[in-house]
Amino acid sequence: MKNMTFSTRLLERIPRVEGVKTFRFERIKQYEFTAGQWFVLTIPEGDGYLTKHFTHSSSPTEGYLDFTTRLTGSPYKNTLDALPVGTEVEIEGPFGDFTLRDDATPVVFLTGGIGITPIRSILRFMADAGDHRDVALLYGNKDYDSIAFRLELESFAAQLPRLKVVHVLSDPQPDWEGHRGYVRDEILEAELSSEGDWTYYVSGPPAMVTSMKGLLTERGVGRREMVLENFEGY
Repeated sequence: MKNMTFSTRLLERIPRVEGVKTFRFERIKQYEFTAGQWFVLTIPEGDGYLTKHFTHSSSPTEGYLDFTTRLTGSPYKNTLDALPVGTEVEIEGPFGDFTLRDDATPVVFLTGGIGITPIRSILRFMADAGDHRDVALLYGNKDYDSIAFRLELESFAAQLPRLKVVHVLSDPQPDWEGHRGYVRDEILEAELSSEGDWTYYVSGPPAMVTSMKGLLTERGVGRREMVLENFEGY
């Protein structure tokens, strides 16, 4: 798949949870990507331009290009959030190999916070494609209200009957009955079937990915069974 640069335009901004928005752009026919990949976005700023890379949160099966990001207050993010609808931008890509392998079955996704973006892309693609392999998502967040795509993740169960979604909250509301703290060995042990050899997809900030890689290595998971995506500059 050849990496190329294309022009597109901003269609809308969609709030997800506090401090997190999806930016939706016009789909370009010539631009082809695989669920889970990323691209470089160049936006206008004054007399110049600003550039940053983002992961697709939309699937190739959808009629638009989405990415979802946390608004950190950086000059780039502030400029991005202020772009008028209809603004023309450039995207270059696609890049990355955080993509679903045909031989990966069953599959487990380990992520936290905004690391969900490539996983949402992949799960949407699996749902649209009628993929029936066993798949689990262990998703860490601060509390229930900070779970991005929560309702959509629940809705995927209708199309992916073998999908298991497990939320792990570090500072949950008092009535939370699920897992507390962070994704750890005993949670994997409790939630993942011992049947089959899982392939582990891990995405998020570098510190989290490093931690999960260490945890999986201690569990005897080989490097071949890990697909890692670091969100540099998180």
